[in-house]
Amino acid sequence: MKASEIRESIVDMDEDAATAVRAALEAGEDPLELLQEGVIRALELIGRKFEAKEYFLAELMMGGEIAEECIKVISPHLPDKEGPARGVVVIGAVQGDLHDIGYSLVAKQLELAGYEVHELGVNIPAMSFIDKAQEVNADIIGLSAFLVTTFPNCAEVIDYLRDMGLRDRFKVILGGAETSDEKAKSLGADGWAENAGQAVGLCNELMGHRARAST
Repeated sequence: MKASEIRESIVDMDEDAATAVRAALEAGEDPLELLQEGVIRALELIGRKFEAKEYFLAELMMGGEIAEECIKVISPHLPDKEGPARGVVVIGAVQGDLHDIGYSLVAKQLELAGYEVHELGVNIPAMSFIDKAQEVNADIIGLSAFLVTTFPNCAEVIDYLRDMGLRDRFKVILGGAETSDEKAKSLGADGWAENAGQAVGLCNELMGHRARAST
């Protein structure tokens, strides 16, 4: 089974998609292509269908679960990263938000791009982001807000960082259905990304700025 067929099966909510991925790997298909052109592209398409109201919350969550099972099958077959990480990212969905389809996609793309990524999960309190960022000496904190009711919790993370005198230590980026470039700027975040590809580019840019500032 090719990556395009894996992509289609995930978008169609086929619960046997992970089994199909396993068969594709056994048949010699490239694991990186299965991941990027199959699973990741499928998640992007599911997200677009949700935004267009062709899919609803149930499909969004189910698609995320199917994709996660596929990723678990593919991950052991991916090549090991060589050399130091390009940066350290702590990422998760803010408190009250139970959707992981967006940030999980970003996390996987960042890992493929050479970043050390720490996924916190969903419904994460503001201080948990900060505590983890300090623990792993993160460069970037990524906040995902999928619901309009949870967007204010992004501001809480930034406010806490300011109150603790840590705002300059970490770059903060936003993503998710209820975020935008304008909203990110209004909170004083360091950037916003509409999708996983843009998130990688944004992190590269922020890390480049940091490298120049430290020289």
